[in-house]
Amino acid sequence: MKKIIAILLLLAGGTSAQFQQPWLIDARHIRVDTLLWDLNELSKAPQSRWLDDTSVVRSLLYKSVDFEGKPTEVFAYYSNPDIVAGRPTTNQKFPGLVLIHGGGGKAFREWVEKWANEGYAAIAMDLSGNGADGKKIEQPGPEQSNENKFQKIEKGSLKNVWTYHAVASGILAHSLLLSFPEVDPLRTGVTGISWGGYLTCLVASLDSRFIAAAPVYGCGFYDESDVFKQNLNALSPSAKGRWMKFFDPSAYLAYSKPFMFFINGNKDKHYNVGPYMKTYELSKNKQICIIPNMPHSHKDGWAPVEIRTFFDGALNGNPRPFVTASTISLDKNQLTVILKPVAGKQVASAEFYYTNDLTSDNEHRVWQHSPVTIDEDTQTIVQPIPKEGYKYAFFYLKDTDGISGTTVFLKDSKLE
Repeated sequence: MKKIIAILLLLAGGTSAQFQQPWLIDARHIRVDTLLWDLNELSKAPQSRWLDDTSVVRSLLYKSVDFEGKPTEVFAYYSNPDIVAGRPTTNQKFPGLVLIHGGGGKAFREWVEKWANEGYAAIAMDLSGNGADGKKIEQPGPEQSNENKFQKIEKGSLKNVWTYHAVASGILAHSLLLSFPEVDPLRTGVTGISWGGYLTCLVASLDSRFIAAAPVYGCGFYDESDVFKQNLNALSPSAKGRWMKFFDPSAYLAYSKPFMFFINGNKDKHYNVGPYMKTYELSKNKQICIIPNMPHSHKDGWAPVEIRTFFDGALNGNPRPFVTASTISLDKNQLTVILKPVAGKQVASAEFYYTNDLTSDNEHRVWQHSPVTIDEDTQTIVQPIPKEGYKYAFFYLKDTDGISGTTVFLKDSKLE
């Protein structure tokens, strides 16, 4: 009898350890002198309650961290492939996605529905303290105002700044997602748009449980943004320093564990080329995608098929490499790009984009572009440097399926 009990205890202990391991954030790799967020607490699934548990996209409230000493809840939408199809639970494990909106945004029902239809369990939360009707819920978190995002840091606790609360709510959404039995804990990702892309950089850097992350537009080095540096420069020097230390993604991205997919335009108003380059260079495991003249909005931010291509490869068992460069070299006034071989895919078109416009802001910077020729035998592009050189440049590629792939931004080249 004792032997049977011992075996049962051993099995119970093994099951418990196996169950807990994927859900715990490992923060040992984050080497900062003061970590603002309690990642052990944020690893735990928050208390939650359904507001609507019958629709194809369901709604709920979950508890988040306190704001100004008061408890808060967060409104969110959730769905998965079974729910959105209106079928009984299939007991299938789905990859999971956390969806983070940007400035002026909300929990987007259609964003959740889109990903559920594409094979994912998805949750999208509201980071302004609002519910489905756009009005404040009973226990709201901070409004996403410039006051809460920036000026609040002058007035007291760092934990009353909007970013602290938004990051915590994003990680808690992941913890809640991981508690759902239909979600595969080893296949979860996060994507966000604009300010949500900024938050994605932070959340992915802090939450080691994510496998993949796709920040859209958003990046770090806010003190170099054409737009946001104005808000930071309006702070006292000490407050600006604290903001950059605790709330800028540049403080954390070097420690990020997920595979990162950075996607942006070359002329984005808020997230310009210089700080964008510095941001993705901090990440060790990354793919870059620059879409020429990409518009800036929530719908434009979730539209690129490249985002699904990335997550399908990283999370959903459908690896689909992007056409891109394996090496780029500069010699004798010409760039040589050797393309990465992609099984079954060919580069259908390639263009070279460059700019020397140093007087315009990023949104209005003038770019030149021209088609380039690919040597099909060697899968090589040879591009002469423009006679005027370039400040920034990149190669934009498309494969036969219309999927974009690009090089990183190239910087500062002149004729010898």
